[in-house]
Amino acid sequence: MIHNFQLTYAAFLFPAIPLMMISFNNRYSSLSRLIRKIHDEFINKKISKRDKSAMRYLAQIDILNKRLMYVKLMQLFSGFSFFFNLITILVGIFNINRSVIFFIVALGFFSVAIIVFLIEIHLSSKALKTHLEDLKDLE
Repeated sequence: MIHNFQLTYAAFLFPAIPLMMISFNNRYSSLSRLIRKIHDEFINKKISKRDKSAMRYLAQIDILNKRLMYVKLMQLFSGFSFFFNLITILVGIFNINRSVIFFIVALGFFSVAIIVFLIEIHLSSKALKTHLEDLKDLE
């Protein structure tokens, strides 16, 4: 199997990683806008911590903190994946047989980034469900 490894495998992964990193960065940007919006609403309305709506804000803030951590992890693992993919290509150019090891590490990091992405999507949908339940309570 190691003898069948071709440098083109790393080339296939090369454009996928930056595209995922752009997607993760977009999630980060939308999260930061949402956090700033909630911050402004909370501060401008001068909501006390005992208010019922404050509890909802605090619950949202907890979920947003978790999501922010997951987005940072996704970016971190994608960055490592991209780095090891570059090392794979560099090592492969010099015909060193160890390039497959770097490629496997790159795939591992990329897989972890995608798993964390799926977890973050689950949290995101959970947060949206909370908003829908708030709207149901108004009826």
